[in-house]
Amino acid sequence: MSAVNPQQAKITAQTFLDMGMWLTHPEQCSQQQLNNLLDEDARLPLISLVNTYWLGGALHNSLKDSNVWQALDQELQDYLAELEQFYNQRNQGIKEEAIYACQLLTNANIPVVMLKGGASLFNGVFNPISNRFMTDIDLLVPEELQDKANQTLMSCGYAQNIEEHDHAAVGHHHAPALFREGGHCCVELHRWVLMKSASDTLSTEEVWQNAKPLALTSTLTILQMEPTQQIVLSVAHSELSHKGYEDKHIDWRQLLNLQAIAKQYQNDINWQYVFEHFNRCKKAESLSALLYAANKYLKLTTAITCTDDKQAVSHVNTCIKQYVKRQSAHKRFSHLFTVIKGYGKESIKVSYGDDGHFPVFTGRIKRMKRHLSMLTKPKYLSRFIKKVFH
Repeated sequence: MSAVNPQQAKITAQTFLDMGMWLTHPEQCSQQQLNNLLDEDARLPLISLVNTYWLGGALHNSLKDSNVWQALDQELQDYLAELEQFYNQRNQGIKEEAIYACQLLTNANIPVVMLKGGASLFNGVFNPISNRFMTDIDLLVPEELQDKANQTLMSCGYAQNIEEHDHAAVGHHHAPALFREGGHCCVELHRWVLMKSASDTLSTEEVWQNAKPLALTSTLTILQMEPTQQIVLSVAHSELSHKGYEDKHIDWRQLLNLQAIAKQYQNDINWQYVFEHFNRCKKAESLSALLYAANKYLKLTTAITCTDDKQAVSHVNTCIKQYVKRQSAHKRFSHLFTVIKGYGKESIKVSYGDDGHFPVFTGRIKRMKRHLSMLTKPKYLSRFIKKVFH
């Protein structure tokens, strides 16, 4: 299949409905939806949207397990199969990296809780493992042992994966990413399960108290989060830490991850407990909106899903409208907007700390100096111009 041209692939609200259906319940497709999938031009918006969120493996696996697969043309079958193979091979490598890093930490008597996608490669949530594209491994270690954990990995070939002008955040919930030559991905050592601004939703202490065993090999067992807390983290990570709710953006990788966790553990999840965690920090509206989206697009129904919550309905509709609207020339400035948002109060506190006199002002000056310094380097200047104007 030829590369998808964004100018030919105008995504609409219907494209999101189609994607959710193909990813989770393809047998329920209408004849029109099937016709669009079989038409090379009509399916371009769908393929473009799937690729935007790195869901090619999940789409392949969903269609392959349905009777729709046999109806697909050979070109689409081959294209999806190639994507699935790439995701599978990459995640096999990430599993090897996780085992290697966790063995080093275990040998050093450092407890480890594997978070998010890394754990899902071993506990059955990602089944097949190519259902999710992953970029790194998140490992929670006791805060008082983080320096020891960092040194343990670095003494065995890992090094900080940072460039000349990268800045190690003072108040970040994890240390700078580590990478080793020949490794498959970066490893991030977390001291807190969530960043400070979202930690009221789920504390690190609660995670350690309720952690469950996770077998990586027949001889290596570490820890993972218990199922209900996996749900809390999945929602809090996308909606609060990454500001999905505030920015009115639905992260479809996380939405599908939420559905996969719920499907894997089913009756082991205490949904009232999930609600209480978001309600206690006055963030219940973000949870309600994401659960409404999961119900609308992925047919996920939970004990606390409310399909007639007007605020949730309005929020999700606004997210979709905003995405569709931004398919214009103004989209090129999204990187510039991201840079500007980095000067926000909370971002500055995370990056530069909140100690001393006028910490936010001082932090903004430091960030500005860093950006001005970067723009004097041809490599960074050309990269910035390409992101903003192409």
